[in-house]
Amino acid sequence: MKKLMVVGAMMGVSVMLLTGCFSILPGKTAEESIVVNKDKAKKLEVDIELGVGEMTVKKGAQEWVEGTAVYNKKKLAPQVSYQLQGKTGEVSIEQKNAKSFGFSEVKNNWSIMLNEDVPMNLAVETGASVADLDLRGLQLEGLDIDTGVGDLTVNLGGDWAKSFDTTIESGVGQTTVILPTEIGVKITAEKGIGSLNTDGLIAKENDVYVNEAYDKADVVINIRAEMGVGDVTFTLDK
Repeated sequence: MKKLMVVGAMMGVSVMLLTGCFSILPGKTAEESIVVNKDKAKKLEVDIELGVGEMTVKKGAQEWVEGTAVYNKKKLAPQVSYQLQGKTGEVSIEQKNAKSFGFSEVKNNWSIMLNEDVPMNLAVETGASVADLDLRGLQLEGLDIDTGVGDLTVNLGGDWAKSFDTTIESGVGQTTVILPTEIGVKITAEKGIGSLNTDGLIAKENDVYVNEAYDKADVVINIRAEMGVGDVTFTLDK
């Protein structure tokens, strides 16, 4: 598995990340706003790439995107771009120069809010990071998450009006995914070296897991989970 080969090479540095090396540095920090203004788009394609640092993502933006970035190196500043293609707004928030820094040099915190008024496809890629994605209330049509080294929490709990597909590729660290109880959930897992915990879910054949609502559900979240070295936990919201 390609993903497993990559994250295996990163294990030697994962302990540094998980002991909180992002926020211990003295010295000056800069804070800047992250804003993508609302326009006539009827749908969003949102791509977020964090190389190193800490990040939260949740609903609540009045514009398409609102948030802040706090960092201690100018090269860590997020690069934000937007273009309207037909009726689809394409948002990109990325960090292009993180590879040139060691963990002990970095303080980099992103706090991002997304607009819940229109449907969106959301892609999140993280490198050496701690990420908390509270995606409840967004109009997700697709979700793609790819992690490197660090801890990840994804909250997909609550009610969802439409079915959608999700891909989660985990790396080194702890990944926790909170799932809804009242709508259907199906997980197809490709296991790696780490452990898989499926709290409250029903095991089927071929590494497939579902919740109790799945068999009769009109709305289903389909999850493909590709596991790396770390531990992955799927748990229900109730």
